[in-house]
Amino acid sequence: MMRSFGIGLFLLAATVSAQDVHFSQFPYAPFTVDPALTGDIPTDQRATLIYRDQWSSVGSPFRTYAAGYDLPLLKRRLGGRYLGLGLSAYRDRAGKSEFGDTRADLGIAYGLRAGGRNNIAFGLQAGYGQRSAMLNELRWDSQFNGSGYDPTLPANEAVADASVSFFDMAAGGAWTMALKSGLEWTLGGAAFHLLEPQVSLYGTSHDRLYRRYVVHGEVHWTAGRWEWMPRIYGSQQGGAREVLFGTMVERRLGTDSRYTKNLTSNAVQFGCFYRWGDAVVPAVQFEYHRMLRAMVSYDVNISRLHKRSSYQGGFEVGLQWIGAFKEQRVGLPGHKGGK
Repeated sequence: MMRSFGIGLFLLAATVSAQDVHFSQFPYAPFTVDPALTGDIPTDQRATLIYRDQWSSVGSPFRTYAAGYDLPLLKRRLGGRYLGLGLSAYRDRAGKSEFGDTRADLGIAYGLRAGGRNNIAFGLQAGYGQRSAMLNELRWDSQFNGSGYDPTLPANEAVADASVSFFDMAAGGAWTMALKSGLEWTLGGAAFHLLEPQVSLYGTSHDRLYRRYVVHGEVHWTAGRWEWMPRIYGSQQGGAREVLFGTMVERRLGTDSRYTKNLTSNAVQFGCFYRWGDAVVPAVQFEYHRMLRAMVSYDVNISRLHKRSSYQGGFEVGLQWIGAFKEQRVGLPGHKGGK
């Protein structure tokens, strides 16, 4: 019985980890959304950290750590066009066996003006990953002493930790358009796991990373000191589908100088998202001096599992820094000056 329980925990983790990592606040992990977003920033560089803790209320939590750094090269020399370059990495661990992936990716994108205020970008991503599991952490029937689990008893199972390495690729495109009215929108799509690498821990050919297809969109418009940012994200990977949509609303606090290089305004964002059939996700973000952003959100589970989870889903926290290599002006709404 205990052996079946241990194997069951491992299989549950394996089933969940067969899907890619995902974040409710996906703008903090653009490298998991679309390679074409590499370097798609208004300044010189971007660094991002994000952490997600999920399902801690129903057992061992599933934890994901991710980091990324990207920048647009040659932006000023190419007259608005740019060559985006980025590095990203994540580590995903699920359940008692810590089943999951560790990987690092290199992203490259090319953005070009398509007339007027249109910008089109194409991106590629290539990376190296490792899938692993610590099977010695599972519980076995020989460790049941008649009244409960005793970790000091031998497992009596010849099961070793396992891992497999793989190479992977992704590609995507994005289209951004800014209207004279101030409305700006972005639409994009991407395909991950183009090579569908084998990730079986035991050398079989039946366990592959299915391709993941992504569509995403975002709209920005400003009304006084308020900025509205509706977003949508959809993905399909094998039989797993995710649709997430909602909006953030930003209130700018303070003002930036129009005549000096002092960018002293801050901003607070709040909003709510809905993951179809799974969770409601309230979120809040604070921005300091147009450079440093801190975000926190929480998935309120409303799926069929809500009775077991007591509506507790996933907690996310993220940091994002967007800065310049040297002090410079940033174009402000209603100001004809530039960078």
